[in-house]
Amino acid sequence: MAFHMKQPLVSVLMPVYNAEKYIASSLKSVFNSYGENYELVIIDDGSKDSTRDIINKFIREKLNIRYFYKSNSGIADSLNFGLSMCNGQWIARLDSDDLCQPNRFRKQLELVQKSPKIGLVGSAALFIDSNDNNLYKYHYPASHKELVNNLLNSKAFFPHSSAFFNKQLVEYIGGYRVRLTGSEDWDLWLRISEHAEIKCLNNPLVKIRLHENQLTKNDFELKQTFYDSKAAIVCYWLRKNKEIDPVTDFSEKDFILFKSFIFKKLADSYLDQYIYFINKIKNPSIKRIILPFLILKFLLRPKVIFWFIKHKFFSKNVIFGFAKSFFSYHSKKYNL
Repeated sequence: MAFHMKQPLVSVLMPVYNAEKYIASSLKSVFNSYGENYELVIIDDGSKDSTRDIINKFIREKLNIRYFYKSNSGIADSLNFGLSMCNGQWIARLDSDDLCQPNRFRKQLELVQKSPKIGLVGSAALFIDSNDNNLYKYHYPASHKELVNNLLNSKAFFPHSSAFFNKQLVEYIGGYRVRLTGSEDWDLWLRISEHAEIKCLNNPLVKIRLHENQLTKNDFELKQTFYDSKAAIVCYWLRKNKEIDPVTDFSEKDFILFKSFIFKKLADSYLDQYIYFINKIKNPSIKRIILPFLILKFLLRPKVIFWFIKHKFFSKNVIFGFAKSFFSYHSKKYNL
């Protein structure tokens, strides 16, 4: 007998890569939060471990899993491929090492169905370790205005794994952009905010796992994420004020020059040292111990302290200033 699943309302989009250690727990959490009109779309970005075998065991038991194995091409490209495979009106993101709370999808769906203005909704999060032990909770602003302010000031924003967004809108604005692959989510949230409201639920509807294998534990990847998020903010300012977007409007050569210009500005403002500082104190459990030592380390460097204060309290103004400098440089180069 052939089984036909009716058109899903929600597609859970999960990219995976060598995820054998946590994928089973993540999949179980998805099914514990499932409703009738849901589907799970898994995009395997070329895993070499037993991820595929574990997923296939779930497929034999569940009808609403759609699994795609592809050659490795990176997270942004995999997410765009996954979006094209999703049939739902709403996309719920989850990484393969994170967990859903049982009521996650229902809570987020209820909110977006109340207001057609909402294009993206996230949630508070409970952070856990590699053994599922609770570490700490983190709450984020609830309103559109406060969330956009956090994006523009590089402040705390809800995890990608809590994101629940309108598929049609995201496809309309171009999906995830591989040119900003270090911060493809930050860039997408900013572009969504220009077309729809973004909201955040105060309930911790996801568990975010902190473990040694995460890319964000790598210093180079962490720096790339910060730098690309700043470039995304510059693009936001240029779109809003000058109606140009380097990601879509520039050739590869000019885009590289754009990033080089912005990245030099960031390096000259001691952003590397600021990233190191905040990464060391982001875990509340160790912040009180290590903070005094870090302060002493930087006290004898007043120029660094000056830029730390600007990045901490005036980040948006700093980055918008870099955007204006770039436009002035770009305008002279092309006689605009």
